[in-house]
Amino acid sequence: MPGRPLILAPADDPHACALAWAIRRQGVEPVWTPSLRAGQSHYTFRIGAEHEAFQDALLSGDRVSAVWNRRVHDPVPDCAEEDRQFATWEWKLFQRNVFAVDGAYGDALWINGFAAAQRAEHKLVQLSACRRLGIPFPDTVVTTDACEVAALIRRWGQVVFKSFLVHQWEERDSGRLHAVGVVLLNGDSELPADAIAVCPGIYQQYIEKRCDVRVTVMGNRLFALRLGRGVDGAFVDWRGHSRDPEFRAEAMALPVAVEAKLRELMRELGLVFGCIDLVVDKDGQFHFLEVNQAGQFLFMEDMIPDLPVLQTMTALLVEGTVDASVDVLKPVTMKDFWSSDAYAALRERVARHRPERPLFTLE
Repeated sequence: MPGRPLILAPADDPHACALAWAIRRQGVEPVWTPSLRAGQSHYTFRIGAEHEAFQDALLSGDRVSAVWNRRVHDPVPDCAEEDRQFATWEWKLFQRNVFAVDGAYGDALWINGFAAAQRAEHKLVQLSACRRLGIPFPDTVVTTDACEVAALIRRWGQVVFKSFLVHQWEERDSGRLHAVGVVLLNGDSELPADAIAVCPGIYQQYIEKRCDVRVTVMGNRLFALRLGRGVDGAFVDWRGHSRDPEFRAEAMALPVAVEAKLRELMRELGLVFGCIDLVVDKDGQFHFLEVNQAGQFLFMEDMIPDLPVLQTMTALLVEGTVDASVDVLKPVTMKDFWSSDAYAALRERVARHRPERPLFTLE
């Protein structure tokens, strides 16, 4: 029995908009909502010794092929103001309970399951998994101590500072992208103790790199891009330079051993989908930086139109299997989406209600 994909994302999310458009092109109507719809639909969870079932009236009894945990929000109750705090917490906890139950939406493929997604958001959990699996990564220290940072610089020469959360924004006039969260430190860098002590920072040994590599894993399929400066050069952080004249993106095949390790890491973290950042050093060795389990991926097809990224994610959601076939779908491309009525409607929504954070980022 064919099912309907459930997309958990706000109405201004471009990735959700593109996939909803692509899914409709297949003759399937997705359910697109940021959360359970408090006050707009009814929900019932029944459980006993011999039964367990969740009823979501929004689906009208339809089977769910896949649940895409894209950008889930907490439900917003429709109630009197004096009841809002209590009702908000009740809806929030009910949603978290339901989404944590295996099989709440039958045999739907979760991309990604909530427990695995929350755990995989932690960078130190990722690095710990890499250490166990023998995946190379830069030596890392998380600290609030300026003396510790100074010692790292003396030991390593150059240190990469990262924040746990990357902040990005786009200039309205020029469209230029900026990013805060990655800074290269050396012996000439100022290390104000008070500023460093404000919050923990991530400090990693600098790797003299040949290029960056972005790997997007979608079920059993994998897409890799080489990202850098010209033919054989790299930026400290490529995300802030994607529109520079010298920026270059190329599709690439990963070495077999590297691909096998990344697939092993995805299994270790329990992820169906993930955007993995790697760097390649001057000797050609690959080093893991991080995996974003809800990262941006459609920009890969914009950079390399031959990559069937949108088509592949559509297949995952429509078929609900990690080995979904892209060949049986009607063709969908980012080029067609950008010229569609769905994208025009998204632009109108964003113009009316400007979002709190940039929608087009490279995280």
